[in-house]
Amino acid sequence: MDEAGEETREKILTVLDAIPQGVLYSTTDWHRILGGDKRGIRHALDDLEAEGRIEVVRSAEGRPDKPLYRLK
Repeated sequence: MDEAGEETREKILTVLDAIPQGVLYSTTDWHRILGGDKRGIRHALDDLEAEGRIEVVRSAEGRPDKPLYRLK
């Protein structure tokens, strides 16, 4: 993983650690918060999910193509 990807991962974990457990963020929210490239953010989120550090929540009421993320 490159340095930018690792930095993005650390920022995501810092934000998720600082907010209440029930708060969920979408990829678009992360783009607004971090200001980075959406593809890079998405890759970082996928990596964190694969490692079991975050979980993806897909809402039946929400848009299934817009997953939400939170700490595990």
